[in-house]
Amino acid sequence: MKLPSDAPSEIQDPPPSTQPESGQPNEEVLKSFRLRNIIWPLLIGVLVLGYAMYQLQAEGLNPIRDIPWSTRVLQMMGIGFVCMMMRDFGYIWRMRILTDGHLSWKAAFQVTLLWEFASAATPSIVGGSPIAIYLFFKEKISIGKSTAIVFVTIFFDELFYILMLPAVVLFVDTTALFEPLHGQEGSFLGAGLVVGFWVIYGILVSYTIFLAFALFINPTISSRLIRWVFSLRLLRRWQQVGNKTADDLLTAAQEYQSKQFFFWLKAFFATFLAWMGRYLVLNCVLAAFVLMSFGEHLAAYARQAIMFVMMILSPTPGSSGVAEGVFGRLFAEYAAMATQLPADLAEGAGFVLILASLWRLITYYPYLFLGIPLLSIWLRRVNKQASK
Repeated sequence: MKLPSDAPSEIQDPPPSTQPESGQPNEEVLKSFRLRNIIWPLLIGVLVLGYAMYQLQAEGLNPIRDIPWSTRVLQMMGIGFVCMMMRDFGYIWRMRILTDGHLSWKAAFQVTLLWEFASAATPSIVGGSPIAIYLFFKEKISIGKSTAIVFVTIFFDELFYILMLPAVVLFVDTTALFEPLHGQEGSFLGAGLVVGFWVIYGILVSYTIFLAFALFINPTISSRLIRWVFSLRLLRRWQQVGNKTADDLLTAAQEYQSKQFFFWLKAFFATFLAWMGRYLVLNCVLAAFVLMSFGEHLAAYARQAIMFVMMILSPTPGSSGVAEGVFGRLFAEYAAMATQLPADLAEGAGFVLILASLWRLITYYPYLFLGIPLLSIWLRRVNKQASK
């Protein structure tokens, strides 16, 4: 599983095989970078924004007169962009660490943004692992090392995620945290959403523990276990994929088995920096319109963990539409605080979708716009290096 670009290389499925018979990554992965792949998410975004404006008019609100636009909005949006840059820097730094400095800062920057673009242009459930392996290979990193980097990246992203939620919950009332999911008190749908969240969270915890065991404790047993599981009759149709995953996981463990504690500490700190920047963007968007207490900031921060879990299985590219809808459910009370609407009307009000669109403007759309021209620049560079 993989979170949307807002949460890009985070929480992914194991990287599937991307190599043809020659042992090189399949050039077919470049289809993810086609121009038409960005049309649908952009169209969905325009439709969401159009619906938001329609809802504002239906509620008797004027988007210019009644929304509290101010210099504070520009300031907080600017800080939000800085937080996003901190997120990208964390990922770029981590890539430099995991490649042992093989990638220059320029190369790490390009590969990171192209990975994000591929994730933004594909459904969240698909993920960007095959693209990442192709990008690393073109940067003259072996298939084994490329696969290892992807596995370790998945592990660190999931580790931060599963540790962050309980850490924040220590300071946030869980009733207030999950209240937006319930909707009307005692609703069956709301209870199902909460149960679904904890089921998926439990799966992610189990998966992360398994990755830790496989990468750092006993990769051989883990590899054999995967092979045995996929030999069962129910899963036998995916046995080839399972065996490839088992081999890749064993290779990943071997690539990094000699690394010292400080190496892992640096990689985790880079991950921490990236995720902190990522989560703080949404807080900046909310704070642009609402004077929030420290507790309200913590609650908003924690609710993002719920939101990302609910977006994992989105069938749309980069969770377009789904992300805005979940945002409207979880952060309606902040929209109510900004517009003075009654809380029960805020979820359906257009302003909460305006907030969602501003959040996506910082965290999602830049990667779509930068991806294709950056791909051209990157291909010229790697092909020029290959010809030398």
